[in-house]
Amino acid sequence: MGSKDLIQDHQQIEDILSKAKFLRIALSDSDKPYIIPMAFGYKDNKIYLHCSSKGKKIDILNRNSRVAFEADAEAEVVTAEDICKYNVRYRSVVGNGQARFVEDYNEKVEGLTVLSEHYGKKGPFEFEEWKVNRLCVIKIEIEEMTGKQHGF
Repeated sequence: MGSKDLIQDHQQIEDILSKAKFLRIALSDSDKPYIIPMAFGYKDNKIYLHCSSKGKKIDILNRNSRVAFEADAEAEVVTAEDICKYNVRYRSVVGNGQARFVEDYNEKVEGLTVLSEHYGKKGPFEFEEWKVNRLCVIKIEIEEMTGKQHGF
């Protein structure tokens, strides 16, 4: 097993994001933290999310658009005979930024394309206009992002 290592190489951080299945976003509602796992896409230092246009996260983001996020990949528990020697092997990314609701139709399509490609679909895509208009697309403009790994 390797030691805990801070990852500063941006390409390695992007590689982790490309392998992560979900992203957790952390929101702040006054004095109450709120965290939720979401499907996502990443491109050009931006994270794209989509969801219903109503709900708790939308309400919170309307009051406070600052977010934190976390994604991990290749995570597994490494067992041993002695329970005290169990370990975890992982690669992860954490960061923060400003979330904004994407209103422009073409930018929404771009975000949905990035999201679809993250999950292995190959474009070009044809999205139905009424569906795009109905969805909420959120773009997180990343201000800070770091990576960490253990066991590699």
